[in-house]
Amino acid sequence: MPELPEVQTVLDTLALRIKDRAITDIRILYEPIVSCSEKRFKQSLIGQHFRTFKRRGKYLLFEMDDLTLVSHLRMEGKYFILDGDAPIGKHDHVIFDLDDGKQLRYNDVRKFGRMELIEKDGDYENFKDLGPEPFSDSFDREYCKEYLKNKKMPIKSVLLDQSFVAGIGNIYADEILFAMKIDPRSRADLLNEEEIDTMIRETRRILKEAIRAGGTTIRSYTSSLGVTGLFQLDLMVHTVKNCPVCASEIQKTVVGGRGTYYCPICQKRKKQKRIAITGTIGSGKSEAARYLREKGYPVFDCDAENRDLLEKGNAGYEAVKDAFPGCFADGQLDKKALSALVFNDPSQKKKLESIMHPLILERLNERKEELLFAEVPLLFEAKWDRYFDQNLLVVTDRKILLERLKDRGMSRSESLRRLKKQMPVSEKKKRADKIIYNNGSLQQLHDSLEEWLKEVRC
Repeated sequence: MPELPEVQTVLDTLALRIKDRAITDIRILYEPIVSCSEKRFKQSLIGQHFRTFKRRGKYLLFEMDDLTLVSHLRMEGKYFILDGDAPIGKHDHVIFDLDDGKQLRYNDVRKFGRMELIEKDGDYENFKDLGPEPFSDSFDREYCKEYLKNKKMPIKSVLLDQSFVAGIGNIYADEILFAMKIDPRSRADLLNEEEIDTMIRETRRILKEAIRAGGTTIRSYTSSLGVTGLFQLDLMVHTVKNCPVCASEIQKTVVGGRGTYYCPICQKRKKQKRIAITGTIGSGKSEAARYLREKGYPVFDCDAENRDLLEKGNAGYEAVKDAFPGCFADGQLDKKALSALVFNDPSQKKKLESIMHPLILERLNERKEELLFAEVPLLFEAKWDRYFDQNLLVVTDRKILLERLKDRGMSRSESLRRLKKQMPVSEKKKRADKIIYNNGSLQQLHDSLEEWLKEVRC
């Protein structure tokens, strides 16, 4: 399918050949290509001149005297300029007679192209729900960050989405991603600011170079106006056999239903692995999380996020204020009163979770590290294990656990009461991906974590 550079090449060439030419007659040989009736199409265009030539994404916009003719080439649409007496080709579907005796012919083997009439000087900014042009100032870091932040789909699929950025097709998406050194299957939401900046820069560079070269001539594409695209001579990855950088064999796969070329060595795949750390109260899960932080790993602390959300002015505080007015005194949240209420009343606990869990999950989803740990005390009880790729359960024998809780100043009855509120350890073990037993010293726990990290990093 012709992409932005090919469409621009056709547009620029037509501007040189038919600017200010008037249409004297029109023949429509395949009616579905024209969106309105043949009568209206002819009445609207005959006598009009081709005044201004514009492009929006992959659409050609021919501004006439009083209206705009929109043309989309789709898979194999082409334009020819021929003498008026030239034989009509099998795939010539719309013929415009011009006032200089020439004909502008729309040719389309597959008949997928379309033409329509719109108001002159229409709203091209919001035209066809297209995203910004690649060369537009609005295609910037902030726009891309906002658009990509929740896109868990492959980055190639996003580049092909015309509502994200207009004009990029299959060939140039592959070339842009090779220049970015990003695997086309990488999750779009994991791109960092530097990679987004590179994407914007390389998109503009590659498209500008392709326009200067007249686009690419792959399969049946040609401008059909005496211009043959030469950018295929500069392609780095699309349909190339070996990587021009590392000489590795270029791989072909399918992403979003489109044939996709990439270098398995030069292009890094960005994907996120989330691992939850859980365990009963006093089991050592917090020590495991602390050790991981000390080693430089990012750790998301659900309890800390919950506390922060309940600070005055934050989303959780305001929502809880509306739902639990009895837990507020003098305009301040009484956290102990709220804790006691939900601990002793399952229905109130569920009510609070319905408020806080979505807010905590939203913060979790904002974290884009490729490897992210999270301390989630009630992972299985809250059914949050579905949000993680793996989970680690830290387990301590009951006798040792009670001794540790006693050292914290907690009575045996209170410890047992709290443990009873949680899912039995035997059930947690069934759901755990990895179990570490914490019955010895801190050093033994750390050694167990190091052995486990070797598996995680594989």
